Amino acid sequence: MERAIDKAMSVDDWITAVLALRKAKRVVVFSGAGMSAESGIPTFRDADGFWEQFPPEEFATWDGLIGKLIAEPRQVARFAWHVIDPIARAEPNAAHRAAAAIEQHTQVTVITQNIDGLHHDAGSSNIWELHGSLLDVINAPERRIVKRFSREDLLAISDAIRGYVQKEQSLVSLIMQLRRHYPFDFRGRHRPNVVLFGDDLAEPDWTYSCREVKSCDVLLSVGTSGSVFPAAFLPGRAELSGATVVSISPTACDGCWLQGNASDVLPRLVKAAWPDANV
Repeated sequence: MERAIDKAMSVDDWITAVLALRKAKRVVVFSGAGMSAESGIPTFRDADGFWEQFPPEEFATWDGLIGKLIAEPRQVARFAWHVIDPIARAEPNAAHRAAAAIEQHTQVTVITQNIDGLHHDAGSSNIWELHGSLLDVINAPERRIVKRFSREDLLAISDAIRGYVQKEQSLVSLIMQLRRHYPFDFRGRHRPNVVLFGDDLAEPDWTYSCREVKSCDVLLSVGTSGSVFPAAFLPGRAELSGATVVSISPTACDGCWLQGNASDVLPRLVKAAWPDANV
């Protein structure tokens, strides 16, 4: 076990995390942007993150996006391209696969703030997506999914948008290409299933997530900044209900903290808890 522990990582915290997992009957994996960063998806809140290029007051609300689309359609297309393209090209990393591997040994619920669908691709079976999924298009008034994209669909959409951003084609040409993949509704009811600033969290995902954290034995908080509310309340709710909360992050956290990147630490933790785990 000692070889699996970084010098900067507390031995006591490591042992606490391993023993808690071994005894756990219900585990929650609570993931944030850091979980997918090593799959090539940029984070939003780092010093050089996404919101530095695209101010959230202009690009992270539906009203802001609509206003920006009218005034600067190419800039909105550039924003969409930067969101869609990395997700279209992404594959699950070792942390996603490790989260799925826990299911070999105990009951697991994944609660994610990410919209990239990578937990599904990695094989996790019980997933709540608090901020929705870019791979889904919904009928907004009914909250009904009308289309699920494959990554090939997303890549085709990304390539079409890139052509417009780089002034290789007109806006009319872009719209004609997007109609091949995107289920346009001219009454404005169909939109990507993503939660922007000011929106309520996805349901029933939020309600079920609150229930899960109150009944779990261990909550693994992986790659989340703890600054996006109300999702950031979940680890505290788990702790108040008696769960062991383990934070996996490069930056210091209160409580049981395992320092490092998700794709390094989480597989090692799962393997330490269950040596026969197929990570």
